[in-house]
Amino acid sequence: MHSYEAFQPTLDSAWELLEGRLTTLAPPLDALARRFLSRISDGDKGHRGYFSSRLAPPLVFLPLWLRERFRREQPASVPSEEVTVRLVAAAMWGYLYIRIQDDLLDEAQSDRSQTLLGNVCGWEMARLLESLVGGSALFRSAFERAWLDFTRWTLAEHEQLLSEAPYSDEHFEQHARKVAFARVPALALCVLAGRAELEPTLETLVDQLGVAYGLTNDVVGWQRDLANGHRTFLLARAGFTRAEPLESARRKVREALYGQGLLARTLEASVTWQRRAAESAEALGLAEFSDYTRERLALLDELTREAKLFQLRWLIANEETRP
Repeated sequence: MHSYEAFQPTLDSAWELLEGRLTTLAPPLDALARRFLSRISDGDKGHRGYFSSRLAPPLVFLPLWLRERFRREQPASVPSEEVTVRLVAAAMWGYLYIRIQDDLLDEAQSDRSQTLLGNVCGWEMARLLESLVGGSALFRSAFERAWLDFTRWTLAEHEQLLSEAPYSDEHFEQHARKVAFARVPALALCVLAGRAELEPTLETLVDQLGVAYGLTNDVVGWQRDLANGHRTFLLARAGFTRAEPLESARRKVREALYGQGLLARTLEASVTWQRRAAESAEALGLAEFSDYTRERLALLDELTREAKLFQLRWLIANEETRP
């Protein structure tokens, strides 16, 4: 994402902190860390491209965009680059911890030993946040609430995916709140700048991004989810039931996604939520969010056009096979 590139030096500095810590781990944790970094590598940038790929949500960029707002409005309140780098590093440790948990929940063949690397990630996140904003009772309370929200809704979604229970819009929007940790580094930046009153709007923005990305992730990963027997919101709407044979389920799902246009409609719903997030970002004064939004909407447009092309091909193929 081009909108992320201006902040890459800060991310690189944060990566240096992470990499430096990981290289100090004793065997066999050091090898485990190297395997994990290789797993999350993205193209030419390697693991340093993990947070800035086209599909990646703006996890570590929210506090950086907030810092730019404060730099414009009240320069004296802006945390130093050193403090900001440590805050971004704390966020990255937290997100990597969450990624390890997600892999364990989502993939039958996941490397379960990665949970032990998660112990390092969780400790480093907590250590850095404590050193930066540990003295704020407001932050501590908000952090606990966000952490438990992330935990609660991750579990609720996981149980939903493995059930045949009805999957409503309301349930999906609740499950999307599993991204609650994204509130933490952004709120920490607000606390450091003396602007903790922005928390409610920040929470709304994160919730809206959670729904937008959740819808897109369902679309991008539907084949993997189907193979894993995960009845996502998209697959539930497509009529998938976990009890039926995989091949018949795949035919039914493809008919709904392509023949009935469910794939394209889901991406269009993601666009709606992305625009809502953009409105919240504007209320927060995040000027840089607009460039990110344009790029995100362009990506969603590409995916939608691709989905409609699949739909057209599906309709043509099925028309030809009719008597």
